[in-house]
Amino acid sequence: MFLRDFELSRITPEHLLVDQPVPWSIYDEFGKLLMAKGSILRSDRQKEILVRVGLFAEEILPDPESLLPQPIKFRRKVNPFAEFDELCLKLEEVFKLIDSEAPNGSVIKKRVYDISTHIQGLVSYDSDALLGAVHLADQFPYHVHHPMQIAVLTELILERLQVEQAVRLSVLAAALTGNIAMNPYQQRLHQQKTPLNDQQREVINRHPLQSAQKLEAAGIDDALWIELVAQHHEKLDGTGYPRQLEGNAIRREARILALADVYTAMVTHRPYRNPIKHKDSLRDIFTQRGSKFDAKLTLLFLNELGVYPPGIYVRLNNGELAVVIGRTPDPRSPLVASIKKTDGDLFLSPRRRNTGSDQFAIRTACNVSERMKINPATLWGIQAIRVNSMNNADLSGVADLI
Repeated sequence: MFLRDFELSRITPEHLLVDQPVPWSIYDEFGKLLMAKGSILRSDRQKEILVRVGLFAEEILPDPESLLPQPIKFRRKVNPFAEFDELCLKLEEVFKLIDSEAPNGSVIKKRVYDISTHIQGLVSYDSDALLGAVHLADQFPYHVHHPMQIAVLTELILERLQVEQAVRLSVLAAALTGNIAMNPYQQRLHQQKTPLNDQQREVINRHPLQSAQKLEAAGIDDALWIELVAQHHEKLDGTGYPRQLEGNAIRREARILALADVYTAMVTHRPYRNPIKHKDSLRDIFTQRGSKFDAKLTLLFLNELGVYPPGIYVRLNNGELAVVIGRTPDPRSPLVASIKKTDGDLFLSPRRRNTGSDQFAIRTACNVSERMKINPATLWGIQAIRVNSMNNADLSGVADLI
């Protein structure tokens, strides 16, 4: 090992004993080896010289945290929506690796962590744009888009809680792979227009354990990752599945995954129903706090999303159709981009509106039928908008608004 991997410290008399092996390799001030580790110290004179000019090399052990994959830092402007799409493609490839005849656990783990650190980087770069992608992106199949939605919302909460990176990677990995046992059935179930039959419900109830087993069989050795996959559909009151765990038997991280999973499932279109209005989804989660969902985490989750999360279509007081593109300190008055005029004509380019004014205040959230096909990057502009004051916002009253 090179000397740069060591810290050189001064020799003191008590470090050395005559007729005994030296405990370390000893160097002079220029890094030249004077005595190798284990060599016998032969005389007091030799000891005196080594104490006067010798240094010993103490190995510098790396910080375990520094060895972990770290969130990506973007040193240039990026399009978060294009990045989100690229990560969806990468997740599809991971699923193929897991289903391959000879899956390589270390490769799968590396690729899942790579997606996770990119999600972390994008949330740090522009969390509002990533929330926009959660609500607006629709070009990928449900079994790919849904875990990406869960991972983004989960990272927002993990970041707010300042969870350590080692745990955070495992949680995000569980978010991305928790439903892999459902992948062969997901598209068919997603398109089904009739209620689930008993056999289908049994498949759904078993999938957390089967997903965990599939990951283990693929060589995943991250115990927390596996445990969270098995627990992510459990509920505090024991009504979840597959083990009907209750209370503290469910890990806090699994409770976060459950919140993100339920919310994103509700706001996503299904053939047998339209997406549930985001406000109704938030209200439903809020009313189940303390019973099915962790009370403190529920409030944190709702406060993080805000009353009108980015990506939601809204109708303004003046009749314009707009999309929420940024949270602000006032949860009632997010930043929006108007895309359709009062008379129904489209704006040539989105117009940013301050919903804090009466004219542009939000009248109501829109039904899915009012949504339009639009490139979300045009709503945010070339560089996605960030409302920096969000970190100092007082969101304690959000629960009163839903």
